[in-house]
Amino acid sequence: MATIGLGALQLGGVALAAPAAGGGGVDGTPCTDARIKACVDLSENRAWLLDGDGNVVYGPVKNSHGAEGYETPTGDFVIQRKERHHVSQEYEGSPMPYAVFFDNNGRAFHGGSTDRQSAGCVRLGPDDAKRFFEHLNPNDRVQIVE
Repeated sequence: MATIGLGALQLGGVALAAPAAGGGGVDGTPCTDARIKACVDLSENRAWLLDGDGNVVYGPVKNSHGAEGYETPTGDFVIQRKERHHVSQEYEGSPMPYAVFFDNNGRAFHGGSTDRQSAGCVRLGPDDAKRFFEHLNPNDRVQIVE
């Protein structure tokens, strides 16, 4: 009986860790992990900066994300590196100002037009990209939800 009860507790913990249906996660964002420093909602094209304790410090701000065939991945990520004046090698020297890379496939938060989709990055307006660049650091956690 104790084992069955313990198993139920473990399942309950997993359910609590799953994203809440319809949003309402960390401090009014759709994200669920209080340790994150950035939250992105792809379905609403909104992004926030957080303090790592579950509190929003900036946002929501408008963003754009990957076009069909170049979808921005969802999930939990860790900031890999930052480059103030990055230029894409993959996409004909496209400028990626204030690039903050969140995966090993070249995807990043960066400045650019939010009126068109990207090749998988989270594109932010110039002022917002600078703010994300200044706030986020390697090893910070980010969560991207659909």
